[in-house]
Amino acid sequence: MAMDTVHPGRIIQTGCLGDSLSVTAAAKRLGVSRNTLSRVINGASGISPEMAIKLEAAGWSSAEFWLRIQTAYDLERARRKQDAA
Repeated sequence: MAMDTVHPGRIIQTGCLGDSLSVTAAAKRLGVSRNTLSRVINGASGISPEMAIKLEAAGWSSAEFWLRIQTAYDLERARRKQDAA
């Protein structure tokens, strides 16, 4: 079974930053460090409730949207891990 959900960082990278906004500029807009945003975009960190609120404040969908995407991603990873055990 292939993983159907994508990490929310990928959505931020392709849907919010696109070609017009750098990670540095986006981090400044969100009020987070470049490293923090980079970790999310690269899938090393998830979307916390605080980050979800910042994304919402930037006009990038609702906090609930981001948390649903993160939860779906985490749940699928946990199921895959359980199935592999």
